[in-house]
Amino acid sequence: MTRKYFFEDKRMGDGQGFEYEIIKRPRLRSLKIVIQKNQEVQVLIPKSKLYVITQKQIEKILTEKFEFIIKARKQYAEKSKRHPELFDNTREHYYQHKEMARELIQSKVDYYCRRYGFKYNRISIRNQKTRWGSCSAKGNLNFSYRLLFLTPEEQDYIVVHELCHLKEQNHSPRFWKLVKEILPNYKMIDRGIKSKS
Repeated sequence: MTRKYFFEDKRMGDGQGFEYEIIKRPRLRSLKIVIQKNQEVQVLIPKSKLYVITQKQIEKILTEKFEFIIKARKQYAEKSKRHPELFDNTREHYYQHKEMARELIQSKVDYYCRRYGFKYNRISIRNQKTRWGSCSAKGNLNFSYRLLFLTPEEQDYIVVHELCHLKEQNHSPRFWKLVKEILPNYKMIDRGIKSKS
């Protein structure tokens, strides 16, 4: 079980603070602070004998980043009120909507594949907390079930984005040209999605 700590910036003098947990990650090279959609604060540190950091040093960094963290948590709190379905992280919510999401996404993938000649391997519907979708080198497509709660054009953009990765496994100018050929207004759609997540 991960231990949680409470951090309070004593300079503020108002008792304002937050809980945080320290998580060790093997591939990480330096400390990273992550604020999750549910407003949880995670301090990610490299899982290496060569990397040594004390609790005092971590809290010094949290002091420096305090205003940024508080602001990010408030923004997520406001977004979760406006779009509660996008911020429900329970397994019950996932299982309740997974198959509906699968049907919707499958129909959109099949439509764009027929029209633009994309070929994929398989589709998975997941409870991804930080990504709307992904595409593997083997042609496997993964989508968040939360696409179900986006607008139809936002759903189309996520599907098209991942399908274009079947031809361009990067975000090069060629990739974005491919996306634009299918969805000329993709930039505006992308801004709308980012405003919700």
